[in-house]
Amino acid sequence: MNSLRSKLGKITKKYDYNKMKAGSSIITAGFILQARNRYDKTLLDPKVIRYGLTCSKRIGNAVKRNRAKRRLRALITNIIPFDGLKGWDYVLIGREHATEQIPFKILEQDLKQALFKLHNKESKKCEKD
Repeated sequence: MNSLRSKLGKITKKYDYNKMKAGSSIITAGFILQARNRYDKTLLDPKVIRYGLTCSKRIGNAVKRNRAKRRLRALITNIIPFDGLKGWDYVLIGREHATEQIPFKILEQDLKQALFKLHNKESKKCEKD
């Protein structure tokens, strides 16, 4: 196992998904990324990166939604443990007519760029405070 890889946990409670609205978000062509720092106020392990997925019925029938969720799950397992920050929660939201049709390499590049932008924006916000 790679030492740079962080441990992943899953967001399962509606309460945690609702708290994501207070965090930052980045919109890309294939998905929406929401993220927030947990600030160690929870009883959760601060070294764990948590993730969530959501795809509404607007994406299409069950086959299309499941394909979109599989692709988002693959993005998370390939990129978030390496480029995500420990103690953060991330939610990927599928987009209509995009998540299941855009080439996977482009989705990977978009996620890496979105994480970079998001964390740079957060670090600048912390510097101002």
